[in-house]
Amino acid sequence: MDFQEYADEELLEEGREATKREQWTQARELLSEYVRRFAVRRENVPASAMASYALSLAQTKETRLGLDLCRKAQYADPRNPHIFWCLAQIHLIGKSRKEAIEAVEKGLRASPDNFVLLRMRRRLGVRQPPPLPFLDRRHGLNVRLGRIIHRLKGSPAVMIPV
Repeated sequence: MDFQEYADEELLEEGREATKREQWTQARELLSEYVRRFAVRRENVPASAMASYALSLAQTKETRLGLDLCRKAQYADPRNPHIFWCLAQIHLIGKSRKEAIEAVEKGLRASPDNFVLLRMRRRLGVRQPPPLPFLDRRHGLNVRLGRIIHRLKGSPAVMIPV
């Protein structure tokens, strides 16, 4: 694909649109060219754009590189909710639900009203406290009681007063 006719902003916008449509190969090509142009000029890539590029890399089977780039973007702009969303998505691609939840929570600390992060947290779910809080959550009693309470109530375990 010939990108010479595109301005930098158009590449970024088209890349993000391809990301929204989950056209990962196209998003990767567009965002790769966007990042390449910044590298040629020896300029820093905007952190938000780097996070989008990292997500497109992770979706096209380069999860480790995508994760590394997204962490660099997070370091560069630690209050940007879009970067936390991308980081959480990459963790999910890498099968790390726990780290995805941590990324969402950190993003919500930086931007508590961000709709996208709130929706992702709701989709991922939040662990309820263990039925017996003085025992480790992996303790057999907590596991069994939690399953029983979940079956009986049809909802996450509720704390039982001790």
